[in-house]
Amino acid sequence: MASVVLCLANVSKTFGSVRALEEVDLDVEGGEVRALVGRNGSGKSTLIKILCGYHAPSPGARCEIRGEEVALPLTPRAARRQGLAFVHQDLALINELRVIDNLFAGGFRRVRLGRISWRQERRRAREILASTGISAGPDERVGSLSQVDRALLAIARAVTAVESEGVLVLDEPSGALPGEDVDRLILSVREIARRGVAVVYVTHRLEEVFRLADTVTVLRDGRLVATRPVAQLSEAALVELILGEEALGSLSPSIPAGRGVALSATKLDGHVVKGLDLNVHTGEIVGVTGLNGAGHSEVPYLLFGASKAAAGSVTTAAGTQGPGELTPARSIRQGIILLPGDRQRHSGVQERPVLENVSLPVLARYFRRFWLRAQEERRSVLALLRDFSVSPADYSLQLRQLSGGNQQKALMAKWMQLNPNVVLLHELTQGVDVGAKREILRRVGAAAAQGASVVVASAEVDELANLCHRILVMADGRVVAEIAGGPGSAAEIERTLLSAGTPLQAAVGGAS
Repeated sequence: MASVVLCLANVSKTFGSVRALEEVDLDVEGGEVRALVGRNGSGKSTLIKILCGYHAPSPGARCEIRGEEVALPLTPRAARRQGLAFVHQDLALINELRVIDNLFAGGFRRVRLGRISWRQERRRAREILASTGISAGPDERVGSLSQVDRALLAIARAVTAVESEGVLVLDEPSGALPGEDVDRLILSVREIARRGVAVVYVTHRLEEVFRLADTVTVLRDGRLVATRPVAQLSEAALVELILGEEALGSLSPSIPAGRGVALSATKLDGHVVKGLDLNVHTGEIVGVTGLNGAGHSEVPYLLFGASKAAAGSVTTAAGTQGPGELTPARSIRQGIILLPGDRQRHSGVQERPVLENVSLPVLARYFRRFWLRAQEERRSVLALLRDFSVSPADYSLQLRQLSGGNQQKALMAKWMQLNPNVVLLHELTQGVDVGAKREILRRVGAAAAQGASVVVASAEVDELANLCHRILVMADGRVVAEIAGGPGSAAEIERTLLSAGTPLQAAVGGAS
């Protein structure tokens, strides 16, 4: 039987008059993957920040590592000495430096006379990168890596400092990843746990809990609600634990699909997509999904013009555009908007205020005779933030200072203020909690109810089943099946995905 590696007991924390944590206990065994879940504000981040030494707990908190009591808060050096390693949401990588520099920062092995043997260190780096599933070489610049390789690199760096009986804390490691890249992350974390490392995995993605974790701990309003074996829970039961009386119901919009075709793609080719025929009706929500590399993630970007089509055309009320004619600027003028899946890089400017992020598409509204009417801009953005339930509704904060769910709501407000005709979405709810997900998806349904045509590319099968009127399943760049959305369709989508390696006979594209 595995021994308890990390034991936290009676952990509380107060900020002024706000009780952020109240007598929380957490025991994690070696080789266990413990999911830590809860809504934004539930206390997850506070607990992690206490463990890493950023916050000091209230008196009475206790911490044991491998049976030895340690004093809180831990200093970074003490945490490393005790075998604790952390990967935070921002990853803390330096894009301008090489992979090897980030991997061994401050920990290069030295040979005679204090010199570094670069040959040995590159060999060691290649072994670590290969074991973590990173395809990049030691001398590549981190800024050139994909988001999933960056996340895996941050994890690999942490693991190099963790003994086999150490503790690895991962805070939303998949938050900025498209769903199709999460598989690689999960395989890597499983391998780390097999070495005997205790893994604390903070996530909003309930699918990851069931795919990866052995046990799940649920926090709500700073209190420990439950710690349960994942095998004994259904997703519905876990959602109920997270939300309590606000348990999430069906996401499906009770709106009829419109009759007229608002967006049409004909024989559209991209980098992966081949011969896509797609009709989206007024007020209709169409989902697009597939396994990793199937091409579904490319669809919104092709329709928007962010990825250049090699062949085919896209038709809207404004006319038909062929390859090279459709651009993001033209799409926006035609009432087409895109919310990308990579919130950190492509959806918003993390280091700029919420005010600038939200007002950017309509900034011209606030200019009069070359003068910016800043008060009008601030008043309009504040109203939007409140309307979209962004918390805190503070436009002066940098975007990165908001939680993932509130960032996404602010970015939705940014585009929805244009009253778009066509809404293109990619991995809309990645890295957001269940409560924020409900609000975001409600907004999608409301946009469709008001006549917008919506295309959602996602790996979240249950979400697509509940949200969409129909779902297109892709394999090898082509649509291989069309499935009507609604209760019970998730299982059919999953079965189709499992057999997606071979062509399926299915009518696709929808009726015109």
